[in-house]
Amino acid sequence: MTDQPARDRPGNSPRPDHRRLLLDLRFAESELVGLRAAVAAHASEAGMPDARIDVLVFIAYELATNAVRHGGGHGRLRLWGDGDAIACQVIDAGSGPSLEALHAQRPGPGATGGRGLWLVRTFSDSVEVEVRDSPDGGAEITALVPYAAEPE
Repeated sequence: MTDQPARDRPGNSPRPDHRRLLLDLRFAESELVGLRAAVAAHASEAGMPDARIDVLVFIAYELATNAVRHGGGHGRLRLWGDGDAIACQVIDAGSGPSLEALHAQRPGPGATGGRGLWLVRTFSDSVEVEVRDSPDGGAEITALVPYAAEPE
């Protein structure tokens, strides 16, 4: 594994043009374990290979955990399929990650945080972050996970 996420590429939008909603789930901390099972079940039903389901579940769990910790204690997870990938989106009431967190290098062994978004960026094909400028605020992070692993 390298120190930098290898899959952040310009023009690689995590919002597929032909989306098919697979899952729309509101969650709080007590539902995080169930969220993992729901993501796995819906990805499997959509035809994603088991090895890639593990990656998608990991990404969904990291984003949902961040929403619980930093985004008001709850959030909403949505999965979309587009034929060759699944987009995983988590929305919360938080202010979103800092620019530093979004572009951070691999955290050192003694770091107390910062691994979650780095891992999401590392294992997904692309990541998009939107912070809403409204009285309610909120952050939306979407990661794209292809059905097939990218060749090394």
